[in-house]
Amino acid sequence: MSDKTIYYDDAVSFLESIPRFTDTDNRFVGASAFYGYLLEEGVINDLRPKVFHVAGTNGKGSVCEYLKSIHMAMGRSVGIFTSPHLVDVRERIRIGDELIPGDDFCDCLMTVMSYLEKFKKKGPFKDYFPVYFDYIFFMAAVYFGQRELDAVIWETGLGGRLDATNVIRDKSVTIITEIGMDHMEILGDTVEGIASEKAGIIRTGVPVIAVENDPGAMNVIRAEAEAKGAPLAVAPDVSHIEKKLNDKGIDFSYKSHYYNNATLEVVGHAVYQTENATAAVMAMEAVYSGEELSLEAIRTGLMNMRNPGRMESIAPGVILDGAHNIDGIRALMRSAAVDRCDGRRFMIFSAAKDKQAEEELMMIADSGLFDKVCIVPILGPRGRSADDLAALVKILRDRQTDCELSGDFREAYREYTGKINGSDRLYVCGSLYLIGGLKEYLDSLQNGR
Repeated sequence: MSDKTIYYDDAVSFLESIPRFTDTDNRFVGASAFYGYLLEEGVINDLRPKVFHVAGTNGKGSVCEYLKSIHMAMGRSVGIFTSPHLVDVRERIRIGDELIPGDDFCDCLMTVMSYLEKFKKKGPFKDYFPVYFDYIFFMAAVYFGQRELDAVIWETGLGGRLDATNVIRDKSVTIITEIGMDHMEILGDTVEGIASEKAGIIRTGVPVIAVENDPGAMNVIRAEAEAKGAPLAVAPDVSHIEKKLNDKGIDFSYKSHYYNNATLEVVGHAVYQTENATAAVMAMEAVYSGEELSLEAIRTGLMNMRNPGRMESIAPGVILDGAHNIDGIRALMRSAAVDRCDGRRFMIFSAAKDKQAEEELMMIADSGLFDKVCIVPILGPRGRSADDLAALVKILRDRQTDCELSGDFREAYREYTGKINGSDRLYVCGSLYLIGGLKEYLDSLQNGR
């Protein structure tokens, strides 16, 4: 690869060649040291914008999008770093709604590569090399640091304590969303252990917002907040939020720090978004004064938020949701139960081989909501074998749920969108890889590729 110019496709190919995982502790030590080096060298321009750091198992992406949207409604410039992406890696690095331009993406990659080589020559970190997520994080830090932003929103990857984003030193608020059993091979096999990893983003004296969680998880978060003198505010979970569906969304009650009891609204019928919106508004109120943060900006920001692949309606009766763990599927079932469907419900489902698909499908079958489920493969190394997919079909059939196996998610989508009429619903869920692949396919159809 040239040391002067990297074309965009080459840049993406290079990043895709980088390992996803490595030794977590050593990885974090190296990432922290390299981030400090970038600060010392002035590569990252430390303008000290407001910093929002978000961790959790489910909902953290939506919270980030609500935070971004409210900032935009306030007229503030805001950078946002999220993962994973669905189609284009540049989705991970945005300012407002704008993806990082391809040229800037390449320039930031070149900057990180150049300074990484200098850093490795300094001695103790000669063998350090960032993994895929960390590399893109450093690129985002360079990109945001080159611009005068009012705020930056950072979403963690898997955990929190040893996540690359946790090298950020100055935070305005930390947010911990719902914690569930996911990525146990990395984060631990108890909810308390996973909560401990997520709570590692808490900083001394910095306000922390936590969504009401499993009692064991909440005990861990409270203890960490108390140990660090971090004021803790707890957002109610979805079951404790007063809400009412309307034609386009959900009205819900919010007890505001500045505006007493306020009625707010989220778009769509994903009931779990009332929980995520509440956490986002609480975080905004922890950072901004009432004079800065108007009720109108909050309402506009919530109404304008769009999060692709999360209960996203892409056509009449067709909903994409990236639910890919037990808690995500449970949340999806809650929303499907109140979706005002007068006809039949169908589902296209797939899951990566490291997910608890068996338990998820049992929940789907036992809900009694779906007339038929179609199991499909996802592409790539995390996809399941044909035997695994056949076993998933058997789980549903054993629970008296009509189910079939399709060899291609694109064929399944064409078939099932042809089945539904105006009163039916089609849900596509189980994996963000499936959602991303389907979006890429639909985009290719639209653009004639």
